[in-house]
Amino acid sequence: DIFAIKREIERTTSFKCCVIYGSLPPQIRTQQARQFNDPNSGFDILVASDAIGMGLNLSIRRIIFNSMFKSNGEKIVQLDHSSVKQISGRAGRRNSPYPNGEVTVRDPADLKHLQQCMSTEIRPIAKAGLLPTASHFQLFADSMRKYGTMDGDESFDVNDLHKILLQFNDMARLRGDYVLCRMTQMRLIARWVDDLQLTLPEKYSFCMAPVNETDQRSMKLLKQFASKLAFNGTTGVNRREFFARQPGSLEELSVLCTQFHRLELFLWLCQKFPTTSNMIEEQQATKLKEECISVINDGLSKANKLSLDHCYLRRDRNLRASWAKEKKDGRVDDELHEFIAELDDFDDTLQQYEVDDI
Repeated sequence: DIFAIKREIERTTSFKCCVIYGSLPPQIRTQQARQFNDPNSGFDILVASDAIGMGLNLSIRRIIFNSMFKSNGEKIVQLDHSSVKQISGRAGRRNSPYPNGEVTVRDPADLKHLQQCMSTEIRPIAKAGLLPTASHFQLFADSMRKYGTMDGDESFDVNDLHKILLQFNDMARLRGDYVLCRMTQMRLIARWVDDLQLTLPEKYSFCMAPVNETDQRSMKLLKQFASKLAFNGTTGVNRREFFARQPGSLEELSVLCTQFHRLELFLWLCQKFPTTSNMIEEQQATKLKEECISVINDGLSKANKLSLDHCYLRRDRNLRASWAKEKKDGRVDDELHEFIAELDDFDDTLQQYEVDDI
């Protein structure tokens, strides 16, 4: 969506666009933000994901939402008032050139939801999430070893972190304004490393690694590193695998960003487990990461020349349709019928567009 919108803006207007999205390396996100903030850089528009909502100081006069729908990893959801206000609040920041911000939507069908979100007060946080540390799990495992499990399972392995996470989650009782954080990713990684002869704190550290669990290569890298640690070996990076090639398409640019994060993961593991790596391998990984950043920067500067087969209007339509279907399965009311009718009208309008035009 981001590059399709950037391409359309630069093709149909005289404006140049910066881009910011979550998988971009932090260094490049900062550089893009700096270019956008510089009034003399020639970049007047920023096309971004909801990543602009956190951690960046931006001088924004107007926010335009391309879509009010997104995937949360499990299903399609409509942005809630908290998310809308978090993003909208980037416009009109104190001490910025634009003290009074504006916010609107690309699709008029979203305007009602935007107005509702902006007029809704954000509720105070009712509860705080707690995530147990390695020492908590170690103490819990020692107690299981001493007193046995609550369900009488004698086969319970006190070094099996995955089972410990499940048992801890079942037995934990929190008082007051606290809840136990979700440990879905921790349980997934624990499954990958539980067959290795590692201590409980070491397994816990792997579970806290900055890894994208949906990227099989990243998970494989983590497992290989854990295996080397278990067998007192040393590990490194394959330069051929991590060699940064000039992207020929935006999909290849996305692959480069994933490659950067794998190198970041390797260096994080090296810092966490220094006995499993050596300085030469760390230096090589650092050099590869710098090369990757350079190639990504070069790819961004030539983004309009990279191949792109994507229609952001159609994607928004599909997100809306998926959300409407889920709502329809739960309830049907006049407002939903009106929303579905708008989708049908939008689909008719969309037929006049071609991907090349967008």
